[in-house]
Amino acid sequence: MIRIARVEPGSIAADLDLPAGLAVLEINGRPIRDSLDLLFHQAEPSLQVLAERPSGERLLLEIEKPTDEPLGIIPEPDKIRRCTNACPFCFVKGNPRKDKLRAPLYVKDDDYRLSFMHGHYITLTNLRSEDWDRIFEQRLSPLYVSVHATEPEIRLAMLKNPRSANINQDLDRLADGGILVHAQVVLCPDLNDGDHLTRTIENLYDRREAIRSLSIVPVGLTAWNAAPGGRTLEPAECRAALAAADAIRERALAERGQGWCYAADELYLQAGLAPPGTAYFDDQDLESNGVGAISSLTDRVAGRLEDLGPLDGCRVVAVTGASMGPTLAGLADRIARRTGADVSAVAVENTLYGPMVTTAGLLPGADHAKALREGGGFDVALFSGQALNDDDLFLDDMSLSELRAEFPGRRVEPSHDFVDVLSGL
Repeated sequence: MIRIARVEPGSIAADLDLPAGLAVLEINGRPIRDSLDLLFHQAEPSLQVLAERPSGERLLLEIEKPTDEPLGIIPEPDKIRRCTNACPFCFVKGNPRKDKLRAPLYVKDDDYRLSFMHGHYITLTNLRSEDWDRIFEQRLSPLYVSVHATEPEIRLAMLKNPRSANINQDLDRLADGGILVHAQVVLCPDLNDGDHLTRTIENLYDRREAIRSLSIVPVGLTAWNAAPGGRTLEPAECRAALAAADAIRERALAERGQGWCYAADELYLQAGLAPPGTAYFDDQDLESNGVGAISSLTDRVAGRLEDLGPLDGCRVVAVTGASMGPTLAGLADRIARRTGADVSAVAVENTLYGPMVTTAGLLPGADHAKALREGGGFDVALFSGQALNDDDLFLDDMSLSELRAEFPGRRVEPSHDFVDVLSGL
């Protein structure tokens, strides 16, 4: 069953006055095990919903609605399927000690439901027979799979899980069931790079339509998981990986009309090269997994500059991570020329995870506050909205309201592309 946390205003569930705490047991006689079942079974136009109040009283709701219109039920969070691997490069293992961050950040998820619904990458190593059956029954396609290597012994060395060596059989099984895959390689020096990367690329490409895309992302280590001896890629290693990606892209563009293989912006930056621009990524939406984020931001700002009016004399500061710093400095200059505002970018070193973690979305609230205190006067401060969760909390549990309280009389705003806030001033 699922239990209602709240309902969407104006939805069918709101019209029915369904209360928080009400359990949804069945829809059209089918058990509702979790939010995925709710998503899957509520699509029908004619529904019989069996529900139960906390008192134990049951009620049967008969609902007629347009096909695919959701009920508007927001369920309590599902129990997450945990990861059973022991990857030395695991980012969850790279979190600081547990009193530094909120508890959910220490959950190693490897949940196929989150892969389908939200694009989380999974390894396929914890699937039971009933999970495979459900994937095919509910057509959970595409799935996002952390392949890392198709050579069984290399993948086993990376994931430390005997089940991980079955990656080729698992990919075959998904393909036979008509499930598409967006594949990912987290590139680790001395593990799955060099010739191993080339073989993985070729193996995945030879699977043709079953592998919808391949993303190559450089390993990200923190001050907490680099200690056992791990290291990040050297510039020459990044350039070698880009050469391997470019080789298969040339072939894919000729044979399929799309690049198919996409190197993350961070791989370009670590190679000492400029990110490639959004055209490189075709129509693939992989930004939430760190692929194309810098290129996408650049294009969004360029495409929306005309939305900006005069802001003469307005002092704007944009806080970001080290990797976005040079790009954002250039965008700040363009915004300043367009608006007449005094626009500056501040690239911040991450004190929570260490200097090797350079993305804006992983900056804690304390680092934002310190940067704004030391950055001089401003009228408007902007930062990446990805640094906040749905409850407007930073990774270190500082709230947006707490950050704003440090700077009374001035605007401190999360932003998607900076123009979204500035165009409303």
